[in-house]
Order: sequence, then C-alpha cells, then structure tokens
Amino acid sequence: MPIVAILFLTAVNLLNYFDRYIVPAVEPTITAEFALSNTQAGYLVSAFVLGYFIFSPMFGFIGDRYDRRWIMAVGLIGWSAATAMTAIATTVAGFGFSRVLVGVGEAGYGALVPPYLKRRVANTADLNRALSIFYVAVPVGAALGYVAGGQVAATFGWRDLFLLAAVPGVVLAFGFLALRPESQKTHTVSKSEGAPAGFLAGIRLIMRSRVLLLVISGYVLNTFALNGVAAFVVRHGTSLGLSAAAASTSFGVILVITGLLGTLGGGFLGSRLAEATSDPVSSLMRFVAWSTLIGVPFLVVCFLARTSGLFLGGCFLAELLIFAGVAPLNSVIAARAPDGYGALTQGVTIFAIQLFGGFLGPVAIGALTDLTGSLALAMQGTSVALLCSGYLWWRASRLIER
Repeated sequence: MPIVAILFLTAVNLLNYFDRYIVPAVEPTITAEFALSNTQAGYLVSAFVLGYFIFSPMFGFIGDRYDRRWIMAVGLIGWSAATAMTAIATTVAGFGFSRVLVGVGEAGYGALVPPYLKRRVANTADLNRALSIFYVAVPVGAALGYVAGGQVAATFGWRDLFLLAAVPGVVLAFGFLALRPESQKTHTVSKSEGAPAGFLAGIRLIMRSRVLLLVISGYVLNTFALNGVAAFVVRHGTSLGLSAAAASTSFGVILVITGLLGTLGGGFLGSRLAEATSDPVSSLMRFVAWSTLIGVPFLVVCFLARTSGLFLGGCFLAELLIFAGVAPLNSVIAARAPDGYGALTQGVTIFAIQLFGGFLGPVAIGALTDLTGSLALAMQGTSVALLCSGYLWWRASRLIER
C-alpha cells in the first residue's frame, strides 16, 4: 500500500472533519448569541451540507477526467478560506453563507479520495485496509472539533476558534504536489472501456444498479442518524447535568477511542473475513449490516438514560459498532462503481447522504424537539433511522450474493 499517501490524505481528512464539527461543539453559544430556535440551530449546523452535496457530483465527474491532486488541493484551500470567513460573520445569514462555501471546498476532496486510492490499491481487501486508515480521521477529526471547539471557544471565544482552524489547510494544500500523479487513462473515460462518457449517462448507469441503490439508501439513513446525534448530543448532555464544555469534551474523547478502535478494528477484521470468502464484496457488506444492527439497541439506551454515565456508556458502545462499518461500506461503493465513474459514484453518494441525511438529520431532530418539547424523545428518531439502514444493507448483501 502507498502508506505515505494514505497518511497524508488521512491528515487532510482529519482537518476536514475538524472544520465540520466545531460548529455543533459551539452550537449553544452561537444559538444564544443569535437568539436562535432549535430548528434554526439545526439549519445553521447543516449549512455546509448545501455546498457539499450540490457540488460533489460535479467534482466527482471532473475528478474522473482530470488530475485529482490539483482538484483536491484547490478544494482544501477553498474550504480553509471559507472557515476564516465564518469567524468574521456578524449575522446569521453571513455565518450560514460561509458554511455553505466550506461545503463547496470539501466537495472537491471527499468524492475523489476513494477512487484515487482504488487506482493505487487494486485488491479489495487491501483497499479496505487503506480506507480503514483514511476514515479514522472521521471520528478523530470530529472529536478534535468537539474538544478543541469547546475548550478554545470557552477560553478565547468562538471567532478565534474559526480563525485558527483555517491555518492548517493552506499549509497542507502544498502536500498534494508530492503525491504520485495518475496516468491519463485514470481520468479519461472511453467507450472502449465499457462506459459512456457523459455526465447524465453516468448518473443513469449508477441508478440502474440495485446494489448501489440499496447501499446508498442505507447510507442516507445512517447519515441522518449520525448527524442528528452530533448536532444535539452536547445539548442532551447538559440536560443530564453536564456543563457544555464537559459534554463536548466527554463526547470528543468517546469519538477518539471508538473511532480508532472501531474504524481500524472493524476495517481490518472486515478485510480478514473478506479474504476468507470467495466474494469479498458481499462479505464486507454483511459485516456492515450486522455491526450496524447490533449497535441499534445501545443507541436506544443512550437516549433513554437518566444519568450521564449510562448516556455516555451507550454512546460509546453504539459508536464503536457503527464506526466498524465505515471503511467496508465505502470499499463496497468503490468496488461496485461502474467502470470509469468511481469519483462520480462517490459524488452521487455524497449528494444523496448529505441532502437527505446530513442536512435533514439535524433539522428534523430540531423540529421534532420543538414539536414534542422533549429532546430525548426526538433523538430516538435516530435509532429508527439506524435500524432501517442496517436492514437495507443486509438486503444489499443478499443481492450481491445472488
């Protein structure tokens, strides 16, 4: 495996998720400053998703045809500049617009990495190991967002936090020049390679795959659940007697531990199981389905808990099992993508999961909280979504087997 490239891409991905999760970490402070309702707070947390999901298919299509290194570098600089813009926002509209631009920059990165690695790592089990390392950055970056966000904002204010978060991206962008360039064939789709060359033709090709439809639909529900939890978990912790700083720090520590153990352990275990079967893709899909379904009861307990200890314990076990399926899930998507449309398939996946999951998750949970008057009850909607995602992935594994 190209370990240096994997570690560099992982570092950039860590910054990616750090920038995403500093907003929910300081959500109570921003909500108080701008006098927002729960529904409005949900919109603000989800604002970056607008730019992310709209531009991901476009960057995916471009990434299948041109040098992905340059596209990823420009995306990194773009979202770092937008993060700095957030720090000087004086209105809710300005804050939201800056976060939308953060999403545009991130769209130029997230859809391109799995197909880039697929070209460097041909074996499915080895690709899954590479993605296991890459996706460790998701929980660790999110955890740093919660921990650093809560602590820095409490000490210096949330504006200084966003300014500091913008600096590393500009430095890391130059690292893309050191990555090995891909051949021209990687980026040019021809009819002789078995795939039509148009954008809409590629979309139709992806939508004709029943396996991809089931996998992406499950991913939508999974993202709905995780983003709904992430947006209001600090608020729920404060309702159980924790301070906002203590809740964000505790949740951040849980994210780090479960992310490292779950993503790496689940990814490498999934690869071992896949290597022992004649169909590694279906094996990885089964692994994702069952790890998700086993995690559902712990998420239910998490928001039924009346004590902070039981709440944090439920979070720990649920997240450990959910993160175990992250790398295998994305390995399946990369493996089942139509020839020549790896990045576009990732872009379409991001479009779907962020529009219907990432954006609607916090908004729906916030609106349900306003409707019922109970955040704990509203959070159980995330448990239902997670259960449905596991079922769809189980269906996908059976379809792959047949």
